[in-house]
Amino acid sequence: MNDEIKVVIIEDHALMREGIKAIIRRDPGISVIGESDNVDDGYDVVINGRPDILLLDIALHGSSGLVLAKKILAVMPELKIIIITAYSKVEYILEAVENGVKGYILKESTPDNLTAAIEKVFNGEIYVDSYISNKVIKSLINKNNIDIAEDGKSAYSKLSLREQQILKLLIDGVSIKDIAEELFISSKTVENHKASIMVKLKCKNMTELIRYAISIGLIDV
Repeated sequence: MNDEIKVVIIEDHALMREGIKAIIRRDPGISVIGESDNVDDGYDVVINGRPDILLLDIALHGSSGLVLAKKILAVMPELKIIIITAYSKVEYILEAVENGVKGYILKESTPDNLTAAIEKVFNGEIYVDSYISNKVIKSLINKNNIDIAEDGKSAYSKLSLREQQILKLLIDGVSIKDIAEELFISSKTVENHKASIMVKLKCKNMTELIRYAISIGLIDV
C-alpha cells in the first residue's frame, strides 16, 4: 500500500526487534521496510530505504543512537525519529530533543502506545511517553531556569496571534520553509517571528521553547 507509514528499526537486541515488528504487523497502516542492529549498517538502511519513521534505540553497540540521529538528520532533515529506549533520564530526553527527535517512548510501554507514537509523529506531532514520570517531566520543564508559573502564561499572552500560530507550528516540528508555505509568507518573515518569539519567551533554543510549551500546556505529556 502506497499510503502505509514506512518504518525502519535500529535496535541491537534481536528479540526486541522481533517484538516491535510483531506489534507493527497488527496495524495495516504501518509497515517495517528495514532493520539493523548497529550504527553503520543502520545508517545505510535508513539512507537507502527513505522511511517515514525511524525507531531508534539509544544504547547501540559501539555508539549512541543519539549520535546516529544527529548524523542522519544532517542529510535527511525531513525524517521523523522516535527514540525507543529503557532510559528515562532527563539528560537523554533533552539531548534527543536538541538533536531533532520527534518522539520518545520507553520499552516498558504498551503496544498501543508504540503504534500511537508512530501515527502521531508521522502526522507532525511530538510524542513523549506517558510512562515517563512526573518527576522527569518537571525536571525537563524547570531545566535552564524556564519559569513555569504564571509568568510563563503571561509571556505567552504577549505574543501576537501570528506569533502564537507560528509557535504552535514550530513546536509541532514544522520546518521554517513549510511554515512559510502554509501561511503564505516568506521564510525570512517566519525567521523574524521566531526570533521575536524567542526574545519574548526568553528561550535560547528549540529545546527551551519545547520545555516552555510543555510548561503552559501547549504540548501534552
